[in-house]
Amino acid sequence: MYDSVFQILFLGEDQPWSRVSQALAEAPGVSVKVHRTRSLNELFLVLAGGSWHAVVLDVHAWNFQGLHFVEKVRSEYPAFPVIALYSPAVSSLHSKAIYSGASRCLALDHFTADALHGAVLSCLSENKSKSHLRKGSQMPLTLVGPRGSELPASKNQVISHALNNLLCVITSNAEILEDHLQSSGPDIHSIAEIKKAARSAAELMRHLK
Repeated sequence: MYDSVFQILFLGEDQPWSRVSQALAEAPGVSVKVHRTRSLNELFLVLAGGSWHAVVLDVHAWNFQGLHFVEKVRSEYPAFPVIALYSPAVSSLHSKAIYSGASRCLALDHFTADALHGAVLSCLSENKSKSHLRKGSQMPLTLVGPRGSELPASKNQVISHALNNLLCVITSNAEILEDHLQSSGPDIHSIAEIKKAARSAAELMRHLK
């Protein structure tokens, strides 16, 4: 049904990558190969240029920008398996990753090659016709419009992309701070106002596109 070996892309920091590499080295018989990318742009370029089965994203990466990475991959590839690596030590991070669009979440502390293989296989089985990207079937992110139409790169697109990134980072970090604050008081009110302003700005951005 599927290729003999799952080809998977990874984006994240050094420590999670070391854990993934160690788990794969300990289980050479598991049909999984993971290739590391160094940035979100590189991830999209590599995705557009080959056949891949899944993406593994470290949601802790770069001050929790990994949650934003999950959102970006999901927005461009609605049916593609996105596996989020997370630490259970961070409250509600699992649910945040799922809300952001992760297909499955794997705890970094208990990560194994078998668990990764099983997660990808489960995702592919759920959506056999759409999950496996084939070479040339997708265009790079910088050339794709909001509804998949091809658009020329422009200063406005660059600005829009940067602002969307900023809003996602603000919202994600506000939610993380909210989890560590008391349920009432001036601090929680300030966080709520930040999230409200970010939602309003995001809505305005959508209308301006």
